[in-house]
Amino acid sequence: MKIGDFARACKTNISVLRHYDKIGLLKPLYIDRFTEYRYYDESQIAVFQRISELKAVGFSLAEIRAMLYADESVEAMFAGRKAEIEKMLRDLEELKEKMNGGIMMEQKFKPLIEDVNVTFENDEQMIGKWLVLGKDEGRTGQAGGKDQLPLLGDSNRHLYFLPKGEFYWCFGWTKGKFIFDNGQSKFLSDYRVEKRGDDLYAVIQYKTQDYPVTGETTPIVLRKLDDVHYSKEQITRKDDVNKAFVPDDRVLGKWKAFCYFDPLWIGKEDFVPYENPPKGAGNYLEDPYFKEIEFMEGGHVKAVYRDQVITGDDKHVWTKGYWLRKWNSNACAYEIKIFEDKEYLIIEWKSGDYRFGGRESSYYVMVRE
Repeated sequence: MKIGDFARACKTNISVLRHYDKIGLLKPLYIDRFTEYRYYDESQIAVFQRISELKAVGFSLAEIRAMLYADESVEAMFAGRKAEIEKMLRDLEELKEKMNGGIMMEQKFKPLIEDVNVTFENDEQMIGKWLVLGKDEGRTGQAGGKDQLPLLGDSNRHLYFLPKGEFYWCFGWTKGKFIFDNGQSKFLSDYRVEKRGDDLYAVIQYKTQDYPVTGETTPIVLRKLDDVHYSKEQITRKDDVNKAFVPDDRVLGKWKAFCYFDPLWIGKEDFVPYENPPKGAGNYLEDPYFKEIEFMEGGHVKAVYRDQVITGDDKHVWTKGYWLRKWNSNACAYEIKIFEDKEYLIIEWKSGDYRFGGRESSYYVMVRE
């Protein structure tokens, strides 16, 4: 069976199986050298279940591999694990005594929210394209290794300061202030400009997630590459949205959001829906941003984003294989897959990460209403 079918039979994520293959814990019986599809046998389901059982009682993957494939003493390994658990239970009792009457801290993500509605003041030297180097530790060269911070910039580590502080992606600016707003967190970070030799540098005192607790910022250094007055149109990634209409009766109708996933987590060809998804099996949505899409005769489309309904051929249309979002010049490919007699629409979701960040498209999975 293919890896997707095997993942569903094991009630796990395909990325888990790929990891097990990589570390030699559970290898497929066969890999097609042309398609690179992995194939498993039903008998391997029992092996996966045994691995899961051993993980559940605290054995590491390395220990499990040693038990399954090496001449390790299973008795000795279980005896060692039993001793660890007994010590853990003693430690747990001691901790309970210490915690009695104590305060339990609530562990929740709390976005940083500041007022970012500031009046624009020009700073001509900031306008243009910059290279994100990394943490500012007194160096003038390009940072590397641990100093490389992916918090700012596109896949080429470029960051743009547009004329009049025009906002693009999650970024905007005004004199002395760098503005971040991704719809969840909103905050201002101070910046300063320095001349080092013949080059112009900017240092942003960036507010990371630790800032509300520590009050400390992370200095990120940029080096200016040019003084071009770029527009948002010039730096956005665009697709061909002028494709001729080709009908596709299969896609007609209304589809509702089921889940969302990133190709870093799982390959599109390996997607398997779960009625009761295991933890970590993808981003199953309770309150999705992209809620619904309806494909109508003649290429007309209606989409629902939260409480916003988008209609009109000037905004978007469809043709066979594509949802053509004219308002941001994105052609979002779709395909329909059937799992256990249910139809699922897997459709590209080209956010700012795609349009401005140069990253791969993520995906929404919709289920036919």
